[in-house]
Amino acid sequence: MERNVLENALRESVRESMNELGWANLAEIGAALRNRGIKYGKLSTFIASFPHIIETRIDNSLSPPVIYARLKQQYQASA
Repeated sequence: MERNVLENALRESVRESMNELGWANLAEIGAALRNRGIKYGKLSTFIASFPHIIETRIDNSLSPPVIYARLKQQYQASA
């Protein structure tokens, strides 16, 4: 699958899953990607391959820790 198709699907999946601060649980992003027919091995590795559009953070206060991702600032407004 072409990289730009994957990037667009990832952007749409994050937008669909994000909260009011722009952060989305990685599990929700993964479900949205699967619903779009996007296949990946390990989700965190897939997300990490797009560092120019996605930033992540880990909430270690939860057990197990939860990973969140959001679109980098320059991609939040673009459709």
